[in-house]
Amino acid sequence: MNTLIADLLKKYDGTFMTVGIAGSVAVGKSTFASLLAKQFDVTTAIISTDDFLMSNALLTEKDIFNEKGFPQTYDLVRLNQVIRDFYDGHETVTIPQYNQEIADIDPKQLQTITRPKILIVEGVVALQLMHLDYKIYLEADLNDIKAWYLSRTLEMTALAKADPTSWRYQYTKMPLGDLTDLVMQTWDETNQVNLEKFILPSRQYANAIVQLNQYHDVQQVTIKNLQ
Repeated sequence: MNTLIADLLKKYDGTFMTVGIAGSVAVGKSTFASLLAKQFDVTTAIISTDDFLMSNALLTEKDIFNEKGFPQTYDLVRLNQVIRDFYDGHETVTIPQYNQEIADIDPKQLQTITRPKILIVEGVVALQLMHLDYKIYLEADLNDIKAWYLSRTLEMTALAKADPTSWRYQYTKMPLGDLTDLVMQTWDETNQVNLEKFILPSRQYANAIVQLNQYHDVQQVTIKNLQ
């Protein structure tokens, strides 16, 4: 981790910097972003690309709901503009907020982000953005990633057992084996396709590759000399 921080700070001019973090669904991007932010002595802010997903209604209208998470389901123009606004000196920007409880953009909730010294943007499409000073790609053994995805989904479904208003509630009555099969079918049909077609190809743009072990700990950092 020290190697990564040292290389990243070589590119920081003391005014404003953007860092992108991408990788597969469930690899641990949000957790790593929070860990990274704590390594700096200057103000940091974290933006999730999920906050720029199109609403479920719009995805349905465009007939791309089943591709949710693919690049075409994000408002990348707006996200790039937010980053550009900070570079242009705007002190605050207002952005949407994705609500995991409803699995949709919350129409009643906005976030105001104050211009930090270092802005971290994390999400599956992060390395496909413009205006990023430093790009990090997280990777792990695919079997570990799929196990993390299954574990996380089952846990979140279990937590919805007492909440009939949750979109996950409909799945809480399913036998565990059937639910597991459904979760992994979703992985195969959506997340695996997204990984192979869009996320993994963005790895080539990374300044650093961070390998995580089965415990989500940093195992190895590879710094790339990009031209």
